[in-house]
Amino acid sequence: MQIEAVLEFAVATAQAAGEVLLDKFEGALQVSTKSADGDLVTDADRAAEAVILGRIRAVYPDHGILAEESGRVGATAAALQWIVDPLDGTTNFAHRLPHFCVSIALVDEEGPLVGVVHDPIRGETFSASRGGGAFRDSARARARGGPVRLAVTQVASLREALVATGFPYIRVGDNLAEVVRLVPQIRCLRRAGSAALDLAYVAAGRLDGYWEARLAPWDIAAGALLVREAGGLVTRMHGEAWSVEHADVTAGGRSLHPQLVSELQAVRA
Repeated sequence: MQIEAVLEFAVATAQAAGEVLLDKFEGALQVSTKSADGDLVTDADRAAEAVILGRIRAVYPDHGILAEESGRVGATAAALQWIVDPLDGTTNFAHRLPHFCVSIALVDEEGPLVGVVHDPIRGETFSASRGGGAFRDSARARARGGPVRLAVTQVASLREALVATGFPYIRVGDNLAEVVRLVPQIRCLRRAGSAALDLAYVAAGRLDGYWEARLAPWDIAAGALLVREAGGLVTRMHGEAWSVEHADVTAGGRSLHPQLVSELQAVRA
């Protein structure tokens, strides 16, 4: 299997799904809830996921798939599994807030192998392959010479850091103690509503750090690879080794990440 070809396929697939989202963004939406009032699903989620799954099945029929709306489908015991979020930031999308993305990763027994986070509103595609670096592509980037290689920031002080987080749909208060502890110590906090874009922004140096609990594999898999390939660190929330089975994450540059983890550990203690 040629990783370059797989990455090219993943990029094209994410962009195709992004076109579906753009077509539906300003039209009439069918919105319903899943696990809680804040856990939404729209017909755009399902339509974009259908495009992604159809493309994967056509090109890689022996691969497994774990998708947010469809669950596990295809070759569920396969060594290679696609992890798909057709619309990360559904609540933003449903409220017409233009901050959402498509997230697609291919994982093997060692973790994410290929990862793509595509922002259709801004026309930006963040992509990475294991050992191959992380990049941002857009029309503006191509006009200036081609995709931009990503690198995390070298910020070494919490007081200089712009950090992001999020809140779970259920038991929202789970993250409040961490926020209360960290806000006085950092430059500023952001809660934008898309975990995959938060991770992509850490990789791109737009955010210095990020943490969140109670996520799903499709929220983290692609973004985690982006951060690692951009030179950053990705662990579980309190510093333990992260894998795609884990629902919590802390990400950041190599100088800031240990400090962020230390403060999160202090809250737990």
